[in-house]
Amino acid sequence: MDKVSQEENNEIECVMETDRFINVEDPPDQSYPLGDLTAAADHRPAPGDSTEQPEVIITYQYAPAEWMKHCSPLAPVVRCRKALDRAIKRQRRKLKLGFYTLLLLCYIAYFIGAMVHQFGDEGSIRLLVFTVLVAFFYGIHIIKKTFGTRMEAHFNSLQKNSNFPSKRTRSIIKRLLTAYVLFVVLVIIVITVIWKKPYRLVPVIGLLVFTFILFFFSKHPGEVSWRPVLWGFMLQLCFALIVLQTSWGYDLFDWLGKRVTEFLDHTDVGAQFVFGESFTDHFFAFKVMSVIFFFSAVISVLYYLGWMQVLIQKMALIMQYSLGTSAVESLHAAVNVFVGWAETTTIVRPLFDKMTLSELHTVMTNGFATVAGSTLVVYVLFGAPANHLLSASVMSAPAALGISKLFWPETKESKRDTSNDACVIKREGRNIIDAASIGAITALPIVAYIIASVIAFFSLLGFVNATLMWLGERVGLTPPEYPSLTFQLICSYLIWPLVFLMGVESRDCCVVARMVGIKTFINEFLAYEDLGRVIQNNQVLASYEGTWTTTSSCDVFLVDRNLTLPGGILSEHSVVVATYALCGFANLTALGIMIGALTAIAPNRKEDIVGVSFRALVSGCFACFMTACIAGILSE
Repeated sequence: MDKVSQEENNEIECVMETDRFINVEDPPDQSYPLGDLTAAADHRPAPGDSTEQPEVIITYQYAPAEWMKHCSPLAPVVRCRKALDRAIKRQRRKLKLGFYTLLLLCYIAYFIGAMVHQFGDEGSIRLLVFTVLVAFFYGIHIIKKTFGTRMEAHFNSLQKNSNFPSKRTRSIIKRLLTAYVLFVVLVIIVITVIWKKPYRLVPVIGLLVFTFILFFFSKHPGEVSWRPVLWGFMLQLCFALIVLQTSWGYDLFDWLGKRVTEFLDHTDVGAQFVFGESFTDHFFAFKVMSVIFFFSAVISVLYYLGWMQVLIQKMALIMQYSLGTSAVESLHAAVNVFVGWAETTTIVRPLFDKMTLSELHTVMTNGFATVAGSTLVVYVLFGAPANHLLSASVMSAPAALGISKLFWPETKESKRDTSNDACVIKREGRNIIDAASIGAITALPIVAYIIASVIAFFSLLGFVNATLMWLGERVGLTPPEYPSLTFQLICSYLIWPLVFLMGVESRDCCVVARMVGIKTFINEFLAYEDLGRVIQNNQVLASYEGTWTTTSSCDVFLVDRNLTLPGGILSEHSVVVATYALCGFANLTALGIMIGALTAIAPNRKEDIVGVSFRALVSGCFACFMTACIAGILSE
């Protein structure tokens, strides 16, 4: 056996004395082959031999560790495991295909069993629609993945070789298509709504007035491109027609709203475990805020699975080709439908340094005109109708793009390659559990922001109202002759014309104007809290059959019960319009927060960010107002 190095072997030096080994140094004149015990035995003293014999020293060296593994009784198990690993690596694709096939067969068997067992109820229809939609979109995905590249190369080659249609022809086709769609939508609206209810002309006039105001005060009125403006309005109108004027569209979003509410009720399990059975006693802190953690975790899981990316990219593609906005602007607007502006800044962060001022203005307008999905659920818990909140959050995305391009048109060529703007939204987390954990943890700053804002601004509003009431008392503005002088009262008079142009009934304008003022100058949470209280007043009044009156401060007094309903009441139509008008982050508080956040990620653009921020705030407000106008035209 060859001599092995000391690093690879373990030496045991032993001395054989009769039948015993002892540890001594190996004398230089004695050496034996590795493990040769027979040679050592030949030097043992014979029995009865009294002659002094030298001690026989044997050096025994163990074989290397990897050799000894083969002598272990578990070695066959290890070899089988390694062989199995190699086989799995070689057949990975086939095993994966077989596993997915097995899952598909199991689901098909379950689906057939469910349809046979019970068909016709709401649950079976839900399962059927879900299965059909998943199969349809997965089929499109497979076709695109298999043939998409070759089809795109083929069409590009045809266009390059034939040069048809030309750039001018394409421009003419787009203009004709825009005019045709606009004409059809307007005819439908006139026939189905305005002809029956001439009062709905008021929000139409409101749309024209708001558009003229934005155009007149535009940064570059002569450079306005009307394509994104008109298509932004048309996408809103088309979506609103589906939701508000068709029975199936309204039922669909009503069903979605109920499912969302039902889904959010699962938060009670975790909230009850943490805060106890009486957690609803502190409704806002324990009930409402717990929903944000749950919803944020679910959204994070959907991002990890890649479902949200597909939905967002398809929405961005529609807006990019219809409105003509850049890919980054369209992608940012689509993402804002589901998450807040703070989260979406991470998507456009690599492009901030080379954005034009118009693109920067659009990104900020997207943030002001939309709401995050995590805060949308808070408005639902306040009492706002979930179906209209869902449609408002979607309608605000094209409105923000169109209005931002009207108020700050694009006048410069982008300094970057816009073909790379359609960046892929990265997944976070190593697995589903990690993704859910990340989503829950990222909700912490959102919850902290909401709680801090509500506490601070409720307190500030109380202080401002107390001061205004004291000032009013000095000049005789005291109930019951006159309403108390408050911030809400001032807003109800200042913003009255705006909400009237949105289509709110004249008797409800003071109440809705108060909410819009609170939302614009303070915070949207306080405004939706006010709306929720008014909706509760509507429910109380619906069950009341006695006499009631309206006070000078818009409160409702129930004479037979001697009960005052603070905040007043609203008609169902006014509730819908108010829901759309309040659905956005455009307020002075968010302005300061957005400037600080964007400056932190792009400090070299601080001057530009501050320069476009106020115009973006105005654009965000008008985007919400114009969405409310469309709701005022089409809602029943």
